[in-house]
Amino acid sequence: MSSPRAPPESMEIDPTPTSPKASSPTTGRQLDNLDRLTAPIEVTLQIPHSVTDTLSLKSSIFNYKWEYGRRYHAFEEGTYWAPNDERQQEAEDMVHEMYRIVLEGRLTLAPDENLQHVLDVGCGTGVWAIVAVRSEFADEHPEVEVIGVDLSPIQPPFVPPNCRFEVDDINKRWTYPKNYFDLVHIRSMSGCVPDWVAFYKKVLKHLKPGAWIEHVELSGVAQCDDDTLPPGSAQRRWIQVFKQIGEAIGRPFDIAETAGDLIREAGFVNVHEWRLKIPIGTWPKDKELKQWGAWNRLFLLQGLEGFSIKGLTDALGWSYEQAQLYLAELRKEVTDDGIHSYIDMLIIDAQKADETTA
Repeated sequence: MSSPRAPPESMEIDPTPTSPKASSPTTGRQLDNLDRLTAPIEVTLQIPHSVTDTLSLKSSIFNYKWEYGRRYHAFEEGTYWAPNDERQQEAEDMVHEMYRIVLEGRLTLAPDENLQHVLDVGCGTGVWAIVAVRSEFADEHPEVEVIGVDLSPIQPPFVPPNCRFEVDDINKRWTYPKNYFDLVHIRSMSGCVPDWVAFYKKVLKHLKPGAWIEHVELSGVAQCDDDTLPPGSAQRRWIQVFKQIGEAIGRPFDIAETAGDLIREAGFVNVHEWRLKIPIGTWPKDKELKQWGAWNRLFLLQGLEGFSIKGLTDALGWSYEQAQLYLAELRKEVTDDGIHSYIDMLIIDAQKADETTA
């Protein structure tokens, strides 16, 4: 039985299991042996099978909606809160690069033996799927097929032949075969799923026995190990604001805090969790953490408005001017290296049981 690959030893690791199952001998993990840092720190658009008017749908998915000077998806309009314009795509690509740096060039920590079919959920610009088939899986699994699915057709027009993208709503019924995928990759989907247990069960149904899910998220909870981030600061208020937005739209933003318990509740086994401290800014002394923080700050500055403007105004009823004042306060804090804040990055790998794991 394969186990997930350990993260680089230089990472800030919290090996404390979130439940007794995480430290079960069946995991094959020796997290206690890992060193800990002491510093604080032409595209094929597949159309949903239930749609018959293909030409009409192909036209409608590009009929983007504009609001507050930002462009939003047209397919299943309103179900996703972030824009899909160039500014937001650049933010997505920035955070992808940050993930790659944190994982020392890896795309996944999940076992990658015998990969044939991989699904990238909420693929965005498609960068993870494209890099996967071009580099991560290219040598050992040249035959692997990677499917990326998203509400927006914003992926590049020319991709490797074993990579394709689909426009669909992942919260609807999946038309993929059961017991089909060797790996389902999920990243940056906070605030996108109304019922995570039901969603994880859906993933479980479409994974082969013994196959893996990997879920990666950045927490919205700003933390600080000293007194440089006051309780009433804009960063501290961020998570409360998004708790209200999540309640208003029926899609919670706390999955980085709850994924471990929910993925076990859905029926996965061999659950492995890593929590890494990702600084906001270049304040850490450690050079590696300083680099992570620089990328994180770039990502946040590029994406803050897109993350929040629609939720603040449409969901919470703020005026556009009120939202911009709050965002200005956030940007000021994010660029202040006298504030030693950070957020958690969650990586969680889990397996569908088979005869060797049941």
